[in-house]
Amino acid sequence: MQNGYIESFNGKFRDEYLNESWFETLQQARTAVAVWRTDYNEVRPHSSL
Repeated sequence: MQNGYIESFNGKFRDEYLNESWFETLQQARTAVAVWRTDYNEVRPHSSL
């Protein structure tokens, strides 16, 4: 375990997004991840708050 925060984020990202998505192109993946990241950082409540 190197960094608990990063490992926690990576687990959430994989469980909530990557395992449920299918991407045709790299550009499509980048765009979709940017939308998810904005929602994760700015919209949804975090468990620490």
